[in-house]
Amino acid sequence: MKEPLDVQTCETARLSRDARFDGKFFTGVITTGIFCRPICPARPPKPENVQYYLSAEQAQYAGFIPCKRCFPEQAAVKSLPIKLKRIIQSFDYKSDNLTTISAKFAISTRQLQRLFQQYYGLSPSEYFQQQRLLLARKLISTTQLSFSDICFASGFNSVRRFNEAIKKTYQCSPKLLRNSKSMLKSNECLTISLPYRPPFDWPLMLSFFQNRQITGLEQVTDNSYQRSISIDNCTGWLVITHHPKKPALTMKIMLSDYSYLNNVINRIRRMFDLDADMDLIHRQLSQHPILEKTIIQYRGLRLPGCWDIFEFSIRAILGQQISVKGATTLAKRITEKYGQQLPELPKETALVFPAVEALLGVDYEGVGLTNTRIATLQRWVEFFKVHQDSIENYSSLEQLEKQLCEIKGIGPWTVNYLAMRGLSDPDAFPSADLGIIKALTVDEQKPTNKEILQLAENWRPWRAYACIYLWHSLAH
Repeated sequence: MKEPLDVQTCETARLSRDARFDGKFFTGVITTGIFCRPICPARPPKPENVQYYLSAEQAQYAGFIPCKRCFPEQAAVKSLPIKLKRIIQSFDYKSDNLTTISAKFAISTRQLQRLFQQYYGLSPSEYFQQQRLLLARKLISTTQLSFSDICFASGFNSVRRFNEAIKKTYQCSPKLLRNSKSMLKSNECLTISLPYRPPFDWPLMLSFFQNRQITGLEQVTDNSYQRSISIDNCTGWLVITHHPKKPALTMKIMLSDYSYLNNVINRIRRMFDLDADMDLIHRQLSQHPILEKTIIQYRGLRLPGCWDIFEFSIRAILGQQISVKGATTLAKRITEKYGQQLPELPKETALVFPAVEALLGVDYEGVGLTNTRIATLQRWVEFFKVHQDSIENYSSLEQLEKQLCEIKGIGPWTVNYLAMRGLSDPDAFPSADLGIIKALTVDEQKPTNKEILQLAENWRPWRAYACIYLWHSLAH
């Protein structure tokens, strides 16, 4: 069953160009065969000539072509259930299909079909095919990447099928779809826009990462985030800045293999929490006075994610019961000792965090760790090597906590912090965190863990956001 669209609400939002609804529905114009975002600057068509769709993918599947004024393929993603969001973000066009996704996330193919129909109005295979086409169109229209690179970056297996799909969907060749005929040179970087739905506090997000940067691997300034890239055999670097006029981040990137581009885009969207619907989250959390005060002061505060789950898991273990500065120093030492230096990358970010294999069995000598912490890291690396898939595709927080807490040295705080920032689970909640306890202390009366968990039931499924707001209430 499809998630219902209220026609009157859509009509009001479309005519008023209400930015709050951007990405939540799309308008198909029968007379032109074009579909738009609700914020499209073009003259609004008559109601009788309009059809509404749950997603850009559904509108395109119905035969409409993306508008060249509002670029609906660039709209921010709507709020989704955590499992569906993780399925979409982790989907590998090179190897995944309905069967592998069902197995990976322990979900039946029937349930998977039902989820996609409910939120997108399409089957999973129809959705991912339209995703390929929308990403390809975006790359053709907004970059000078070669058509061959775009073909594989957007998930097509052959240039011939890519050309056929573009011609069939957009009634023109990739060459005609592109405004400029020039191609990306080997020494030039690619620029991509990553939209979000406001509010979003870019300086605050940068400040968070700046306090935790591993120099040599990352470089965070007052207006940009830069880091090295190493995924399988693909290497490169990227710089993230804020678009001067639009609600979007701008990514400049260079890769040795552009078939990994969609992987990078998904990582960055998750890292900077670009797909969150903050109005929806704020409405629920504002019922608590401390959270309400923080939200009023810092409406654009979001949940920072991570670039790589293994890298973050090491940093989370290092951060147990020590300061952020201390944990970052230790992470830098491990990176310098066991990571790689890639001379082809900019010298400010030429370091690459060590892979799982590079940390198997190492003694961490000279890093400055206690014997207990070394033993925990060694156990964790061995466990992660075998169980990476089950960690990334966990079925529930309860199951993940039970699984990981069996490892000596890993407790509920570490698991929930890992889920919160490493896996971007919006409902993860390290209830025993000292910062949470301090923020909720009234008249020197500290709440018990039971009381905190009972209170946090009102914040589901956004407890991770409640946590970041509580921390921020102390910092400011």
